[in-house]
Amino acid sequence: MIKILSAIFALIMALLPSSGTEERRCDPVYNGTFIQSWMSSYWDDGRWAEEVENMQNAGIEYLIIQDTANLSSDGTWQIYYPSELEVFSGTECYSDVIESALNACDGSDIKVFVGLAMFDDWWVQSAITGTYNQVCSVMADMAEEISEKYEGVYGFYFTPEINNMPTMKLSSGNIIEGLNTLIEKIPEDKPLILSPYYTEYISVPFVLSAESLWVKIINKVNFRDGDIIAPQDAVGAGWIQENDLEKIWKMYRTAVDTADKDIKLWANCENFTLARGKSIISGIFVPPATLNVNSVPCTIDRFANQLDIASEYCDNIITFSYNHYHSPSYVNPAFEKTYLDYIENGFTVENEKPSVPQNLTSADGVLSWDGSEDNIGISHYIIYKDNKAVAFVEETSAHEFNFTQDGKYSIEAVDAAGNVSERGYF
Repeated sequence: MIKILSAIFALIMALLPSSGTEERRCDPVYNGTFIQSWMSSYWDDGRWAEEVENMQNAGIEYLIIQDTANLSSDGTWQIYYPSELEVFSGTECYSDVIESALNACDGSDIKVFVGLAMFDDWWVQSAITGTYNQVCSVMADMAEEISEKYEGVYGFYFTPEINNMPTMKLSSGNIIEGLNTLIEKIPEDKPLILSPYYTEYISVPFVLSAESLWVKIINKVNFRDGDIIAPQDAVGAGWIQENDLEKIWKMYRTAVDTADKDIKLWANCENFTLARGKSIISGIFVPPATLNVNSVPCTIDRFANQLDIASEYCDNIITFSYNHYHSPSYVNPAFEKTYLDYIENGFTVENEKPSVPQNLTSADGVLSWDGSEDNIGISHYIIYKDNKAVAFVEETSAHEFNFTQDGKYSIEAVDAAGNVSERGYF
């Protein structure tokens, strides 16, 4: 009865307007990052040492390896550590990403979470079929094996991304059962971290519906003190619009506060913009289309806003992903430089505009220009046709753009902070 009353009170509190005077629960910076196993599986010791140094410079304290095993739709496994589990018998190990990460981070004070198993059909089946519970049993065995095999593993990551789509609501009982199967095998001193997300599309379209799901999960899963729920803010993937962030974080905070255990609420703020094509259902059943055709780092002004909102409700902030979208060894160094400048300037994003693109020409179906200058670095260029944005050109690409239709073209330079130059005309 007490839990039911607590859940009802939580729902009522979520309906109340924000006072706008909340103090920060943490600083608006991130100190942890996800890394996908495929990325680091090719790194040698030198590349790992370089990346650990990069992460330390950026203030990283937690490294979360994503899935170290994946079940394909055809029933075959991919694994990223040498396992002796029968389920992986005959499966080729790509590389031991766990040992590589632990060795590289040894002595750096970076704590390593190990992601467990994922399956391709999760996005269609969720936990409705038996595959989910089978994979959770595999995860439980993996957690036990990894804890015995490796020293220095700080915790584990539950890889299936729970969300508020109808299939998740329908299979919530199975989701809870699978999580409890896993938690039973995880040592008490190793926290479990989950990273779910909320979607405004193809879902039950109410925040309170999602909150009721999370109240149920939080109060029926056998979480331990110190376990972590770190929702993706889902802005980078397009599932949430920036102006809806506060109500979503308030929803998670309210749900977590109903727990009997000392569960931590972390934020997983996305520092990228996923590329999405346009279709007739864009913005209705799927996120809106984007101008960028590749997934790219987002500008730091947007990211700073995400961090700022999350800091009011969450106990800590991590990101997907420093290694994929901020590391100067992998992407344009301007993004990390601008982010570090934001921290050094008291969580204020610099506002100096880039110079206007110069020497603009249009000939033989090609627009070309000289790169703009900026105090830190250019992110990308936006090309307009008749004052309508038609193309996103990454700064690392050649400074040219093919066009085939007549019209009046112009261009703006955008720096890594999101500052926009005056427009140049071809």
